[in-house]
Amino acid sequence: MKSPSALVSAIAAAAALAMAPQIVSAQQANYPSKPITMIVPFGPGGTSDIMARILAKHLSAALPATIVVENKAGAGGAIGMTQLKRSAADGYTVGLSVIGPEVLQPAIRKTGYTYQDFDHVCATYSVPLMMMVTEDSPFRSVSDVIAYAKENPGKLTYGSSGHGTLLHLAMEMLMDQAGATALHVPYKSSGEMVTDLMGKQIMVFNETPTVSKRYKLRPLAVFSDTRLAGYPDVPTIKEAGWSINASIWGGLIAPKGLPKEAIGALENACQVALKSDAYRADVEPLDTPAYYMDSQAFATFAQNQFKTYGDLINRLGLVEKQ
Repeated sequence: MKSPSALVSAIAAAAALAMAPQIVSAQQANYPSKPITMIVPFGPGGTSDIMARILAKHLSAALPATIVVENKAGAGGAIGMTQLKRSAADGYTVGLSVIGPEVLQPAIRKTGYTYQDFDHVCATYSVPLMMMVTEDSPFRSVSDVIAYAKENPGKLTYGSSGHGTLLHLAMEMLMDQAGATALHVPYKSSGEMVTDLMGKQIMVFNETPTVSKRYKLRPLAVFSDTRLAGYPDVPTIKEAGWSINASIWGGLIAPKGLPKEAIGALENACQVALKSDAYRADVEPLDTPAYYMDSQAFATFAQNQFKTYGDLINRLGLVEKQ
């Protein structure tokens, strides 16, 4: 027979155990109750970083909660995505998903994660790439770039934010179709690429209109079938004779297993933020308008993109040997 003190302890323990789910539920219902970290898998200065900081600003107002952006660059975005996967699935660590780190890198090499390792909250933007150069570049068109690459095999230097990123694949697709070769120079961020482009260390790169406008670079062509409204004088790659479509998309994701209260709050905050006049005022001058998909639609989209680009990467022979 238990002593009175032991019996009291047992009753208290049982009561605490019974209350635990209620405490957890209450904590989730009060989400968010502390600051949230948003991991960006690239360095400062590029489209991903710019769009992440704008999103964080407006999500903070919609939740409301403080959102701190943390840049984790390297390996074409895989380092940041790996850190996100390993984070607690409690809603207090989220990340900016971008096409390269989420669907391209796992198709090229063993990254230790795939799109299936994340909960998709919402898509937030989609914008086609542009080929761009400095204002004083001798290249005035895509045809100039192709001609140089053909006349000087392997000497056309171009940058990207990492091996296997869309910035890299878009140029490789162009070189493949044109029967030309170029030298790929990978960087950790678009900010570093811009520095070397202006310093003549590289000759050209593909990025979004956001980067072109911010750094006053001259666009040569857009990787889509139609011209952009904000750049009516910039021809498409298709007009130059090449059939290539390449769009950078991004959105909010989190480690797999996010509590339903957290994913619901984040998804609702995304919708509120992206539909606000304040968000549109921040992104439209950058030629990267809001592009919203809810959690289910975004997850399906990521799955389809993985299949589409996985097939392309295999065809181009870019899968790394293990």
